[in-house]
Amino acid sequence: MHIKHEIFDHKKWKRKVLLKLLRKKSFRKKFCQSEFFYEQVMHRSPISKRNVEELTGPVKLTLENFFSRNGNLSPYEVIAITSLIAKRNPKRLLEIGTFDGNTTLQMALNSADDALIHTIDLPEGELETRAPVLDSDLQFIADEKKQIRKFQGTLVAHKVHQHFGDSTNYDFSKFTKEGSLDFIFVDGGHSYPCVQSDTENALKSLAKDGCILWHDFTPHFGGVFQFLTELSQKLPLVHIEGTNLVMYRRNHDH
Repeated sequence: MHIKHEIFDHKKWKRKVLLKLLRKKSFRKKFCQSEFFYEQVMHRSPISKRNVEELTGPVKLTLENFFSRNGNLSPYEVIAITSLIAKRNPKRLLEIGTFDGNTTLQMALNSADDALIHTIDLPEGELETRAPVLDSDLQFIADEKKQIRKFQGTLVAHKVHQHFGDSTNYDFSKFTKEGSLDFIFVDGGHSYPCVQSDTENALKSLAKDGCILWHDFTPHFGGVFQFLTELSQKLPLVHIEGTNLVMYRRNHDH
């Protein structure tokens, strides 16, 4: 009598169990928020990675009142964006999504004396937008503390021109009266339609050697992640290591 021995396929078993669990909504939600899911998705991202030092070299920075709270960039992301500004020395800048003005202040501190920074946010109490926003965006749109922007009353406040309106339904020519934009930071609504609209307007407004930076490139913001992943098939994007920032430099098209 011959006994047939079968080698247990552990990988196949784990896949089968995982697929079974993913049919449960409660598990699916926890799984998609897990560190394991995050690491696996980021590892498979087609966007190449570079560290800040490679992109900028040594730069001198000035940072004030930059400690992060929920809704702000992380301290290292602040260093990344200000390093790029210090290196590139842009004169005409745009920030989509002012929030409490933390990033705006750091941009102003590290830009030239004659730089002009346009920053746009929804008016106080305004929750209606042309493109849909995420439920998670609403807490930052309605945040009361942000009504006092960090750049107000500082020595660099004169560089900042605050705009109020829906960036997905706004006349971007108001930002380019002095010329095309050298540096654009996209950190507005995080739904796919919002980031798509902001990006299309940013590309139309960008100078021939300009730079665009996006925040929240993470699977936790699926719309941003999907849009930038798709855009990377058309434009040479770079994911800055240790951050959720993605960069595009127009003079690096080819």
